[in-house]
Amino acid sequence: MLQRSQASRLTLCMVLLLIAPFARAQDSGLGIDLQFGNALDPSGLEPSSGIGTLGCDPDGASWLTSVRKRTPTGFLYACPPDHPEFLLGGEWQYRGAFSVGYLGLSGDQDNMLFSRYSNWDDGLYLGGSFRYEKPSDGSYFDVRASRINDDDQYLRALYGRAGKYRIQAFVRSQSNVTSSNARSIWEGIGSNNLTLNGALTPASSTSAQVAAVSASQPEQSLVVVRDKQGLGINYFISPRWVAFGNISHESRAGARPFGGPFFFNYPFADNGGAYEIPRPIDDSTVNLNGGARWTGSAWRMEFAYSGSFFRHANGTFDYQVPFAVRPVVPGLVSPLLTSGQFAYEPENDYHHLRVNLTRKIALNGEFSLAASGGELSQNDQLAPPMTCTGQFGIPVIPGNLYDCANWNTSAALSRARADLAIKTSMLDARVVLQPGRDVTWRASAKYDRQDYQGDYDAFNPLTGQWGYPAENGAQGSVVPFESGIWDPGPGASNITRIRNLPLDRELLQFTLSADVRLNTSNSLGTTYSFDRTKRGNREVATTNDHSLKLTWHNRTFDWLTFRANYTYLRRTGSEYEFNPYEYTFSTSLPGFVIPPNGVPAHTVSAMRKYDVGGRTQHKADLMATFVLPSDMTFYASVRGDWNDYSAVIGRRGYDALGGSLQWEWQPTTATVASVWYGFDRSSLDLANVNDAALTPDPVLGGATYPEANRWWSRDRQRNHYAGLTLNQTVGRIKLDANWNWSSSRGRTSYSFNSPGALTTPALAALLTGQFPDMLYRAHAVSLGVAIPVNRSFSVRVFDRYERGRVSDWHYLGFENGQVLDHRVDTDGGPTDYSANLIGLAFEVKL
Repeated sequence: MLQRSQASRLTLCMVLLLIAPFARAQDSGLGIDLQFGNALDPSGLEPSSGIGTLGCDPDGASWLTSVRKRTPTGFLYACPPDHPEFLLGGEWQYRGAFSVGYLGLSGDQDNMLFSRYSNWDDGLYLGGSFRYEKPSDGSYFDVRASRINDDDQYLRALYGRAGKYRIQAFVRSQSNVTSSNARSIWEGIGSNNLTLNGALTPASSTSAQVAAVSASQPEQSLVVVRDKQGLGINYFISPRWVAFGNISHESRAGARPFGGPFFFNYPFADNGGAYEIPRPIDDSTVNLNGGARWTGSAWRMEFAYSGSFFRHANGTFDYQVPFAVRPVVPGLVSPLLTSGQFAYEPENDYHHLRVNLTRKIALNGEFSLAASGGELSQNDQLAPPMTCTGQFGIPVIPGNLYDCANWNTSAALSRARADLAIKTSMLDARVVLQPGRDVTWRASAKYDRQDYQGDYDAFNPLTGQWGYPAENGAQGSVVPFESGIWDPGPGASNITRIRNLPLDRELLQFTLSADVRLNTSNSLGTTYSFDRTKRGNREVATTNDHSLKLTWHNRTFDWLTFRANYTYLRRTGSEYEFNPYEYTFSTSLPGFVIPPNGVPAHTVSAMRKYDVGGRTQHKADLMATFVLPSDMTFYASVRGDWNDYSAVIGRRGYDALGGSLQWEWQPTTATVASVWYGFDRSSLDLANVNDAALTPDPVLGGATYPEANRWWSRDRQRNHYAGLTLNQTVGRIKLDANWNWSSSRGRTSYSFNSPGALTTPALAALLTGQFPDMLYRAHAVSLGVAIPVNRSFSVRVFDRYERGRVSDWHYLGFENGQVLDHRVDTDGGPTDYSANLIGLAFEVKL
């Protein structure tokens, strides 16, 4: 297992933190992790003192005037921070500060919704920000660091010379709390071997025994921690040439809730198994990019390479199961299956090369051409299909009992490694013309292709059989002839997946647009796009997307900027083939025997998948910015998105409507205030049909999918958001206050033609037509005050209170236990919380 050294991380952070004053450096357009921060300092600009304590520079953004400037759309630019003056130290000038503080928590501090990405804890808080500058040659050295705890900290250091080079190095840790009330019946959490609690026997425990063990376990948190380190350099070789290179390494370690199937339990009482296991996570990724840019009077060029390499510490993980599975055939007993296994995401490599050429042309124009090629490859060592010993399946019935020795070895694979890849190629040409001050023309053409390389056949050379043991062998141990294995003997009619599915894609895109300035107050824009996408092995071989976008900008009044956008999209395509996957199943093999009742329909022929099926979209945005007296700004917007998928079965429609209001006030550099409110609503309509029998008829209304078994659902979401901020300087004292509120309600309603549409028809009389509402409401209030004692020393006190209310019907009844029949849940689900964080920090300025 990959190990993280918390001691070494803390040492590195503290060493760099206490180095004499350094600096905040310029961010280039290309780099690695240019945003730093944490819950106490989201911007990453004030790690030593905390949110809002720097205040606004009284001189504004320019030495010429302190008058606030606005963006072209009417918003006030953010005020520049009021950094302390530089101190002289020989050839170098410097400034900086570091702080030491304490965080105290109370209430439901471990609740996942409160601690999700911070994992708060009582303890010491450290922060620092330092900068050195050498005016004689433009050299600078900058460091920022913040530490809340071992799993929530960052450090970023830069060294460079203006116009010559810049070197960046960083380390960062961030936690993700995936559950705060997990009750695990497994031991060894975080490892790749999960064993049952000592009170349970693999494949021989009762539901009552498992429920008792689950209830007796103390609640614990499941956390995944990301540790990331990086190094980057930009170097100006000459006034025309710039070279750059970046490398980063990220590791993840921990555990999260994850489904571990062992065949159905809902239709088979006291059988099968549905397990939510604490899935171990232990992987790492290395990212690289580098290249060079050249800038001339007429030409610009860029050559770049990027790469990514993902690795796992372990290829697989396994988990013991408490319940036995048994055949649905009375009187038969299946061999015990005591464990399940999962392979991790495959290790993979990614390489990508890109070249950009840009040339100035006539009519004040510019022509650019970009070409790229890449490869995504997977060549991981494949895991054996099974880990069992002895036998699995169903005895007595010919062709349904299998020897584990033929499946628990790599010799059961058609090849030892994945040996699969996707090759990508892209060519993008663009031209921009500005024949006059009031007109801009744009045109582009793009070709983009993805080619899948390699085929994998699920063939066992030891037995001559095709397929893969389904559900770790559990499915074939419950239902005869559903083992997931095909052979030309007794299993010649078994239907199972036997090979991978390549999904080649080719995109041809054309765009033409124009922007026209009608007068000093109005401008219009229009953009037409055409996308033709060809796909391999999908329901629609070719889709055509036509899109038209219209824009209008109005500045008739000095105090108002109005913008309106409207987009229309229409997707058509070739004939819809509801089952393009036939060749990936055993039905395509020589020797396959058609069952007496025929090959069951793959799905209903009326199904339309929304990503390739027909679609009509209308999308509109209205935005108004009001410039008010006393450096006030008021903003209002309304947006809508309406989609019709022309489907009888599948996604039928998705509509969204939202709006927002925002007021900002910045009368002086001592006062910054804002209030905002947002609202959005959406609805998603789905339709489907339950199969009544296994027949070859795919037609809606036929024997397999009768009209009586149709059902419909509508998912409606309603969300409200509001907040206010205030930063006020009173003399030398700085005050900051923030309030945020969110309220979300989700409702899923449904209807059906008859009880035959349900998995369990007997429950029809109990149904109300909708599930209980999903609710989430949260308030967060934070207050802070920074009091300077003298020039070098200040004290900051801050408090943050959060309260959340949540109701999720998926977890109803968990107060009575998290084990129901052969279904075991580990995560207890989201719960209400009320938590408070108070902090006291002492800051010392150099």
